[in-house]
Amino acid sequence: MAKSEDTVKLIIGKELKIRFKSLCVQAETDMSAVVKDLVAVWCDEQEKKLAMERKKSNSA
Repeated sequence: MAKSEDTVKLIIGKELKIRFKSLCVQAETDMSAVVKDLVAVWCDEQEKKLAMERKKSNSA
């Protein structure tokens, strides 16, 4: 069966990575889960913006 997940390479500063990893440990979650949630939220926001722009341009 095909794998339903893929890998994304992310480059961030060392200090930010340390902060992020530390906060994930404190929250008892992993970095991948947090990033997946953040990316999903960002995608939802962008899709809403695009839909609103299309709606405005169609009504003009």
